[in-house]
Amino acid sequence: MDIIKFISEKTLMPTTKVSAFLYTAPHRYKKYFIPKRNGGVREIAQPSKELKYMQRIIISELSSALRIHDSAYAYVSNKNIKENASKHKRNSYILKMDFCEFFNSIKPKDLENCLKKHNLDEYLASMELLGKLFFYKKTKKSSLTMSIGAPSSPFLSNAILYDFDAEVAAICHERNIEYTRYADDLTFSTNVKGSLLDFPKEIKRILRKTPSPKLKVNDSKTIFASKKCNRHITGVVVNNSGDLSIGRKKKRYISSLIHKFTLNLLDKNTKNHLKGYLAYINNIEPIFIRRMAEKYGANAIDSIRKFNEL
Repeated sequence: MDIIKFISEKTLMPTTKVSAFLYTAPHRYKKYFIPKRNGGVREIAQPSKELKYMQRIIISELSSALRIHDSAYAYVSNKNIKENASKHKRNSYILKMDFCEFFNSIKPKDLENCLKKHNLDEYLASMELLGKLFFYKKTKKSSLTMSIGAPSSPFLSNAILYDFDAEVAAICHERNIEYTRYADDLTFSTNVKGSLLDFPKEIKRILRKTPSPKLKVNDSKTIFASKKCNRHITGVVVNNSGDLSIGRKKKRYISSLIHKFTLNLLDKNTKNHLKGYLAYINNIEPIFIRRMAEKYGANAIDSIRKFNEL
């Protein structure tokens, strides 16, 4: 595939302008930082509007050629955080693991290896341009890396991890262990006591012999849990009866925001934040939304849902 010509036809930009644009694409990102739950900040690198459009054009073509494993639940059609947690809600023992610097650890070489495995020679011929299209530079001297914030990163990361997911899923199937991956969050569950204790070593063994991508486990986020305590899976609380919840702490927080909304004490950003939270909660625990409507009035909840100021 002639990437430049294809993008030119879709955007109506002259091929010379497309070529010049792609040459500088790794620098066309706006960077900002958001706080992490456990301290520190996470860098979000968001491509320019034009670059996003070009990324989506090529991803729409690649999506039919690259495979995503069934164990991947993030950024996949008809799958979400609730579905991810639901896969584990009937099991008593849970192991959670996390990758270090997940997106930033994925490089153009990893995409190239993925394309080779699928015999996509028409894309390999334009690999240098694909590297510039989908990866960014943190600094002028740094190498190209995948960004958090690019619309192409979710699909490509899932496709690149297909072989890893397939191997892990096969081992889990042999041992009667449920496995799902939500981006960098790996969750394993079973009803066989003790069968997960050595599994972190198994995952590290697989990663060591996996040539691409080169990922590392964040040991500080490796957590074992059972029905003796609340089990949290990608932010969703699983109680002992197998029901899903957002948890008491979030409920108190959301209730306080709704109260402040009724008193007109929230700024526009917080109102949008609350609107998004209500959509999330309605998917996980809709009964809580009904309780809030009873407490603060249905009109207040409707007003929050309809709020659209940016």
